[in-house]
Amino acid sequence: MADVLLAAAHSPGDLLAALRAGRPGGTGPCRVAVLDPTPERVDHAAAVVAAGEPWRGTGDLWYTPGPGLAGGVVFLFPGLDARTGPAPDDVRTWFGLPAEPAPGGATLDARTGATLRLNRVLDTALRRIGIAPDAVAGHSAGEWSALFSAGTFPAGAFEDLARDMGAPPVPDVVFAAVGLSAPAAARLAEGEPRVVLSHDNAPGMSVLCGDEDAVARCLSRIADPAVPRRVLPFRSGFHTPMLAPYLSGFTAVFDRIAPGAPTVPVWSATTVRPYPADERPLRALLARHLLEPVRFRQVLEGLYEAGARVFVQVGCGSLPRFAAATLAGRPHAVVSAGSTGRPQLDQLRWAAAALWAEGRTPDLGALGLIPPGGDTVAAAHRAAVATVGVAIDEIHRNWKGRL
Repeated sequence: MADVLLAAAHSPGDLLAALRAGRPGGTGPCRVAVLDPTPERVDHAAAVVAAGEPWRGTGDLWYTPGPGLAGGVVFLFPGLDARTGPAPDDVRTWFGLPAEPAPGGATLDARTGATLRLNRVLDTALRRIGIAPDAVAGHSAGEWSALFSAGTFPAGAFEDLARDMGAPPVPDVVFAAVGLSAPAAARLAEGEPRVVLSHDNAPGMSVLCGDEDAVARCLSRIADPAVPRRVLPFRSGFHTPMLAPYLSGFTAVFDRIAPGAPTVPVWSATTVRPYPADERPLRALLARHLLEPVRFRQVLEGLYEAGARVFVQVGCGSLPRFAAATLAGRPHAVVSAGSTGRPQLDQLRWAAAALWAEGRTPDLGALGLIPPGGDTVAAAHRAAVATVGVAIDEIHRNWKGRL
């Protein structure tokens, strides 16, 4: 496993002195975490601490000069993504979780099942180390993971849904990601009745969906060669009217699930508010979710407005980029518990270290990390939360009143 350096002190000056003296550990609200702490990386960390500004994640370095951000923690669950990561067998083994079917290829049902299983394993692992969300949201199929995480969908229904939700027939249409705003992307599809905007992911990050030839024509209308565009490696027609003739195959899976009351709000990327509590409108929203665009940018904005400040991607995907672009210029932190490029257990350890550096209190020892001694930041963090008025029960009451 990759090594992680953790150091804390009561002032940036003391933390800088500890880094230069090679003394990890310590106590206090000024915290730094460094993955794979080579001499060069520790020197870089010292330079960041000396500069005095927070540093959140770039170069596998995390530094907060104070108690960390006050506000809610949100779990963000990715759906299907062009990028995939290694299976979480190492995480399952570490926590003694049951073995699960190995990923079965690049078909829609295999991709869907693998995505949902990875999301669930990382959700379980985060909770085992004491990191729990104050709200959850998902991107595309990741919204089903969010519903399981919050308890709206019972755990006993997971295997059926993970197996069946990619199995029904779907339209033969393609998705294309474009580096344009949603309105600009939609203008590309003017005059193309079989192409629609399917995802508003972030400023300058959108997705079109439609017949392959028609989508190719839309992409050819992008005059600027610097604008990214890419046809994604899966087809489903999710989040478009083109799925309507096939919808019954998916709602039949939902019909077998008896929903329950969520433990935390589950935000819908269709309505941009928490899912309704009553069963009938909830089931109607599950169907709408498959036919209407994903409004993920608006979900991130809504969560931030409701008091969320720490966003944890529970899986592998592009959600950290979406959050960083949407919330640019505002205080927030984005951590991914899953990775496309390193073993999942190493990434989980890094996520825990980053959350610790941000003032949270994960059980570092549960991941084989050496916890720094006697921690006093938790009380400071609680006081900051109270000061800015984003206590989680108040957030819940505010949104309950809007339903």
